[in-house]
Amino acid sequence: MTTRHSLSQRVFATLFIMAVAVIVVFTVAGTLYLQGNLADSTHEELREETDVVAAALNQANDDHVLLDQIELGDTRVTLVADDGTVLYDSDESPSDMANHADRPEIAEALADGDGISERSSSTMGETMLYNAVRLDDGSVIRLSKRQEGYFSIFFTLLIPLLCLGAVAALLAWAAASREAKAIIAPLELVDLDHPKRNMENAYQEMVPMLERIENQRQELKRQMRVLADNDRMRREFTANITHELKTPLTAISGYAELIGSGMVASEDDQRDFAMRIYKEAGRLTSLVNDILTLSNLDEAEHSADAAAASVLGTREPVDLPRMLDSVYQRLEGVAAKQGILLTVSSCPAVVEGVPRLLDELVYNLASNAIRYNKADGFVLLACGLNSDERPYIRVSDTGIGIAEEEREKIFERFYRVDKSRSKARGGTGLGLAIVKHAAVFHNAELNVESKLGEGTCITVTFSEVFHMDRA
Repeated sequence: MTTRHSLSQRVFATLFIMAVAVIVVFTVAGTLYLQGNLADSTHEELREETDVVAAALNQANDDHVLLDQIELGDTRVTLVADDGTVLYDSDESPSDMANHADRPEIAEALADGDGISERSSSTMGETMLYNAVRLDDGSVIRLSKRQEGYFSIFFTLLIPLLCLGAVAALLAWAAASREAKAIIAPLELVDLDHPKRNMENAYQEMVPMLERIENQRQELKRQMRVLADNDRMRREFTANITHELKTPLTAISGYAELIGSGMVASEDDQRDFAMRIYKEAGRLTSLVNDILTLSNLDEAEHSADAAAASVLGTREPVDLPRMLDSVYQRLEGVAAKQGILLTVSSCPAVVEGVPRLLDELVYNLASNAIRYNKADGFVLLACGLNSDERPYIRVSDTGIGIAEEEREKIFERFYRVDKSRSKARGGTGLGLAIVKHAAVFHNAELNVESKLGEGTCITVTFSEVFHMDRA
C-alpha cells in the first residue's frame, strides 16, 4: 500500500506540473498570438475605415457636418490642417489640443499621402493605433483605436488560468488515486494517433474510450478542414470585396477630380464625365446592395433567431407567373438593346416565400442569361408545376454555356465564367451567389444543365406547392 500510495503521489505531482506548465505556456503563447492578431486586425480595420472616410471627405462640401454624422463606434476621428492645427476631434475640443504637425503619422501622411503609428496618446493616456490619410485639400484625416497591451490581455486570462489549474489538480489527483501500476502500464502502450491499433491488448473498459478518441480525432480532422476552407473563403471574399469596392470609388474620385480641377472645359465632356460618375455610383450601389443581401442571407441561414430571417422580409404567397412578368418588363429593353429575344412561358403556380428574394432570384438568373448570351440569342423565363406537383422556375438561354468543371463554381461569390464580358456589362459577380442562398432559404433545389457554345438551363424547384386553403 505504501508503494502504491507513493507512486500515486508521484503520478499526481507529475500530471499537475505538466498540466500547469502546458497551461502557462499556452496562456503566454495565446496572449502573444491574440495581441498580435488584435493589432493586425485593428490596423487593417483602421486602414479601411480611414480610406472610406477620406473618400467621403474628398467629396463632401462641409467636413465638420460629415464627420459629425459618421458613426464609427469607439474609433476616434481627428481632422488636422496642413500646418498641424487640429480642426476637428471626436473626443476632445480642438482648441485644447496641441499642434499635431510633429505626430509621426501626420508628418508621414503629409509627406507620403498616408501614415501609421502606435504610441501612448498624450490626450487619452492609453496605447493607441493611428492611421492617417492626406486629403485632396492638403489636410489630414486621422483615425485611431485603443489597443489592449500584453499585460491587459494576460490578466484577462488569469482567472481562467487559475480555474484550469484547479481542474488539472483535481483530475491529476483522481487519476493518481487509482491502482497506479495496473493503469499506467497499458496506458503507456496507447497510440493516440491510431487508437484502434491498441484495442486488442487494451482493457475491455478502455475500448469505448479508444473508440471515442478515434471518432473525435476524425471529427477534429473534418472540422479543421472545414475551418481551413471557411478561412480561405473569408479571405478571398474580403479581398474581392475590397477590390470590387475600390474600382468604382477610384473611378468616381478620378472623374470628380478632373471636373473639379477645371481640366474638363466643354459642357459635353462634363456631361460625359458626370454620366460616368453616375454609372460608377450605380455599380457601387448595386454591389453594396448585393453584399447586404448576402450578409442577411448568411445570418438567416446560420442563426436560429427568427429576427435574423425577418430582416429579409415576411413570407407570403407569391404568384410565380406574375413575378416572371414583372422581371420580363424590367429586362425586355435591356435584352432588346443586346439583340436578345426575351420571352415568358408560364403556368399557374404559387409558392410561399419572401417576394423580394424570389424576385431577385429570377432577375439575377434572367440578367445573367442576357449578359452571357450571343447576338440574336434567345432567353426563356418559365414557371409551373412539374410531374411531382412541385413548383419550379426555369431560365434557359442560347448563350455561351458553362464548362462542366465550372458548374459548381458559378455559385461562388465573385466567380465569373467570362470576366471580361461580366465587367463590361456591369456584373458584380454576386448574382448567382444570391440565387444559391435565396434557393437554400426557400428549401429549393438548383439544377444546372449546360453545353459550351449551345446554352444553359437553370431550374429552381421548390419543396411543395402553396395551397390557397392555408391562407
